[in-house]
Amino acid sequence: MLLADEAFAAPAGLDFRVLRAGSPVGTHTVRFRDNAGLLEAQSDVRIEVKLMGFTVFRYRHETSETWRGDRLVAMSSRLEKNGTTTACEARASGTALLLRGPEGEQRLPAQAAPLTWWRMATLRAGVPLFDPRKALAVDPELRISPAAGGTRVVLVGGEGAEVLYDAAGTWIDFATTGEDGSAVRYERA
Repeated sequence: MLLADEAFAAPAGLDFRVLRAGSPVGTHTVRFRDNAGLLEAQSDVRIEVKLMGFTVFRYRHETSETWRGDRLVAMSSRLEKNGTTTACEARASGTALLLRGPEGEQRLPAQAAPLTWWRMATLRAGVPLFDPRKALAVDPELRISPAAGGTRVVLVGGEGAEVLYDAAGTWIDFATTGEDGSAVRYERA
């Protein structure tokens, strides 16, 4: 189905299992909807790590994005991590993107985009990025290369990550390092 963003043929949704050191600890889902020419994406990440039956880490991150073509027009994000909640909001305003979060307000270039992984078009040189969990601009080095008929994007700096997309630009894999140093990987559900 081709939605408001001509460069993105969206599946009905994306479903991933989140693995920590090879064991399942959660899920990450993304749902898409075309709303009068706007592409809406709803992301939900739920992670719970248990040790000897006790929850030692809990993480829930919900993000709602609205895109008109290549421009983010609105975003809201809510993160609950081990009992602490933070929120981030962004909205297009003229030639800027206004970002508000725990650190206050920022004015970013209009083409700024959140690091939400599903949209490969935002992970390219010249696109200002921000972390939707903290509402902070980030500037990772992006290493983009072909991979198994698709594209691999490696983010160097900050938390770092490796993201894979198929030939159509659909997100298919993700790997990073957790706060505790453990390997975190997403696999399609």
